[in-house]
Amino acid sequence: EQQLPPRCSIRQAVFAPQERLPVAQAEGRVCAMPTVSCPPAIPIAVSGERITPEALALFAYYGIEQVEVLA
Repeated sequence: EQQLPPRCSIRQAVFAPQERLPVAQAEGRVCAMPTVSCPPAIPIAVSGERITPEALALFAYYGIEQVEVLA
């Protein structure tokens, strides 16, 4: 599986303007703050990474409905 390069650094993403969106609207956007499900408590998308269709499927699987993305 090919991973996309980060669109910005973790630090840039965490301190950038953010907005919360329903997961269904987040494909292709850049993750601002990681959202984790417990367990396994492993981020599906890390700050600065583009949110992929595969990430959307995992958000749905773990019942995550909203995600923080760069504004």
